[in-house]
Amino acid sequence: MKSPILRLFATTFLIALVVGILVSVIGWLLGWKTSVQFSNGLFISGGLIIAFGLFSVAGGYNMRADPHLTYAQSAGNMNIEGRARRLVADMRQEFHASIFLSLTGAFLIGMAVLVGSVL
Repeated sequence: MKSPILRLFATTFLIALVVGILVSVIGWLLGWKTSVQFSNGLFISGGLIIAFGLFSVAGGYNMRADPHLTYAQSAGNMNIEGRARRLVADMRQEFHASIFLSLTGAFLIGMAVLVGSVL
């Protein structure tokens, strides 16, 4: 796959499929019998994954806004340009994780809607 967006969608879909299978197996072991129970399990797991992605961005913001951390970073050998590059790299990683987890959660919620309406 040459397109990074297509690769992102394929990877998140496969992870959502694996998580969906795990949720379904756990539900089957717990004795779920209706499609509504499986749909609720998929929806809750998708919502939790999306929330985890949003918390990663919020945690990164709290880290960047901490004056003690900013002061501690200024004590090293790194110049302003190096610190700015590090800050941008950290922000890109946080937002990438948020997008990745949000897409995975959205696929799980989509599966929940399909299970709830089709079955």
